[in-house]
Amino acid sequence: MTHSTQALGTATPQRSRKLKTIGLVAFGFCVLGYAGFVGAFFAIKAGYISTAFGLTLAGIFGVIGEAGLWIGAACLGLGLYTRRREKLARWFGRAKSAFNRSGR
Repeated sequence: MTHSTQALGTATPQRSRKLKTIGLVAFGFCVLGYAGFVGAFFAIKAGYISTAFGLTLAGIFGVIGEAGLWIGAACLGLGLYTRRREKLARWFGRAKSAFNRSGR
């Protein structure tokens, strides 16, 4: 990339690796949480653990899974938005995005 493409604002914005990493790790917690949630119910049904303890465990794992889902979706969605904000700006009829004017 040359300095002229930076000055014209035609440089393609790159997706943040940090956001992508956080999003993928959060989705890992989502899978882990929901697997623990389902596993707790199977353990209750099989009689390995008591109902009260199983429901408590299922609740904790459910919250972990849901938090992972929301955080992962937010991080990966924000990464997609930052990648395509110029296309959105042209689509909505603005010549330049508000992000380019603020110095980002």
